Amino acid sequence: MADEPEGASSNDSDKLRDVHARALRRFDIAAIPQMETRAHALLCRRFVSIPGAMWEGDWGSQFENSIKVEIDKVSKGLDKIVQDYRANRIVPDFRPASSTADQDTADTLDGIHRADSYHFKAQQARDNAFEEAAAGGFGAYRLVNDYSDPLNKDDDSQRVNPGLIIVDADQRVFFDPNSKLYDKSDARFAFVLTAMAKDAFEEQYADGCVSWPDPKLRPQYDWFAPDVVITAEYYEVEERREELLIFTNRLTDEEERWWRSEIDADEVASYQADGWDYEVKRRLRRRIHKYVMSGAEVLEDLGFIAGDQIPVVPVYGKRFFVDNVERFRGHVSKLMDPQRIYNAKVSKLSETDALSPREKPIFAAEQMPPHLADLWQRQEIERHPYALVEPLRNEATGEIISAGPIGSIQPPQLAPVTAALLQIAAGDLAAETDDGADEVVANTSAEAMDIAATRIDAKSGIYLDNMRQSVQREGEIYLGMARDVYVEAGREVETMTEDGQDGVAKLAEPYTDKTGTFRIRNDFSNGRYKVIVDVTEATATRRDKTVKSMLATAEIASAAGDMELAQVAILTAVRNQDGEGVDRVQEYARKRLVQMGVEEPSDEEQAAMEQADQQPDPTTVLAEAQSKALEAQAMRDAAQASKVESEIELNKAKTVETLSKAGKTQVDAMRPDPQPTVSVPKAGGRFNMGQREAA
Repeated sequence: MADEPEGASSNDSDKLRDVHARALRRFDIAAIPQMETRAHALLCRRFVSIPGAMWEGDWGSQFENSIKVEIDKVSKGLDKIVQDYRANRIVPDFRPASSTADQDTADTLDGIHRADSYHFKAQQARDNAFEEAAAGGFGAYRLVNDYSDPLNKDDDSQRVNPGLIIVDADQRVFFDPNSKLYDKSDARFAFVLTAMAKDAFEEQYADGCVSWPDPKLRPQYDWFAPDVVITAEYYEVEERREELLIFTNRLTDEEERWWRSEIDADEVASYQADGWDYEVKRRLRRRIHKYVMSGAEVLEDLGFIAGDQIPVVPVYGKRFFVDNVERFRGHVSKLMDPQRIYNAKVSKLSETDALSPREKPIFAAEQMPPHLADLWQRQEIERHPYALVEPLRNEATGEIISAGPIGSIQPPQLAPVTAALLQIAAGDLAAETDDGADEVVANTSAEAMDIAATRIDAKSGIYLDNMRQSVQREGEIYLGMARDVYVEAGREVETMTEDGQDGVAKLAEPYTDKTGTFRIRNDFSNGRYKVIVDVTEATATRRDKTVKSMLATAEIASAAGDMELAQVAILTAVRNQDGEGVDRVQEYARKRLVQMGVEEPSDEEQAAMEQADQQPDPTTVLAEAQSKALEAQAMRDAAQASKVESEIELNKAKTVETLSKAGKTQVDAMRPDPQPTVSVPKAGGRFNMGQREAA
């Protein structure tokens, strides 16, 4: 501000003065009509929280000098409502609500919300708001964004705190009176008052502090109270037209939208270089402006906060409108009068019993001389076995007129009216606070006990359903803030499963889905998501019921012969067991269920399974090796057989050749010797007979 021109500074100061005047005017409109309702809500909370508060106000003034006992009959019913709430935890479930949203991103939102709730201990804020609503009729908590690690100077990343506590919400939180919806999503403004110690205020801001107007009607003056200064956080909805840049990818027709104030010229040029076209439209944008004020000025202008919703979540016990004024009440309101009557009558009985513990004798003064009077005074302490008095005598004759008491004071009897009032008050309180469903009655079936328990649980139904609407509102506010806080592409954020297992997710992570399409997941700014909230039992209770149900299913499946279903049921029961040292057994059961296709594998398990598919199973490798060994042995046996067969054939051939030679020799030996040739001479020559025959 020091470097700005004086005109700009003056204009800003005038603007802040206008904002402060508008906020004071709106606060009067919101707070004054509800002062009586909120004073009664405070009285109800004091009634069950502070000792002696049951006698505060005009009622206690009627018994100024009397015994005042407190026999609390109201807190039991209130504790039952709170117990039902804590046994049925309520959490938001994010689900995709458009074609550009996906289930993986919705699951990531669920995980980040659980991790943020655990990190910031948000459940304490929800519990406090519910207990204030159940007792007085109204509670509230709020959402804020904060640094992930405030002490790390190198880390500017932020997280969303889904539950920051607001105490005394019926005296500290005020909404636009024109808003009619339960969750105040239609409110145009809201106030959250914060009480600060005076020294702390002066250290943070300045001296001469002026407290914000306190709308509290005090039914009882507290002698010991802290010296505080009240500041107001003022949330105002601003809707203005702003330029919206709509980028469209030329190749994929993918679309992204950015407000002009959220993107600079270099980023626009980068989009165009990457093949994106864009058009500009003027659209209405809703944002929330936050101020911190004292009674005299605007202390801080915090500008626009994350999200597009007022980050304050109201919680009501029972809510209704009468004479166009929003009113509410809790469990205590209608039970205060019966409780007061009951305490008054019991106090009267106690007082009567204290003042008149037994029948008292009446003696004449002459019967109680000083030494006997002292004896009577000490008899209650020293437990004398008897007491003495002087007899009354006739002064003239000395005759004894009376030797005992002349009368007695009788202890008062319980008046019929008192007895009737005591009985009526006790009956009304018992009917509203206890039906005996928690007691185990002999010879009563489990079904009858369940019906009785259901009847008792019905008394908590309205409070639990209202809390369901409040948690749904929390989810809607959280979603809007997450779009502004979790924006860094590639940033790793903490997640948590419903069972409390830690995980990590990467924002704006590119991936290829099962159809082979390239997508970006965990981008909260892309797509619409809705918040679904159900009232469910606590995780431990649901697990116990799951174990019993699965064991019963396993028994039925075994009897029917379906051993696969029985095995799945038993493994599921093991997965949901609680106890010491069951982690390894549950991990084994999960692996079996993944192998059977019942549970989806995680990314790590999927990668391990794919790697296992690439590396053959050792048993398969052994079988293949044995098969190859047998095949080689068979080939060796065949070769050996062929060799043997060849040798046999060779031997046969040799045998035949030998036998052939032997047979020829024998034939030659058996053939006769040849005869000599006889030549017969012829005329004119010689004739050789032998040659002629041979020829």
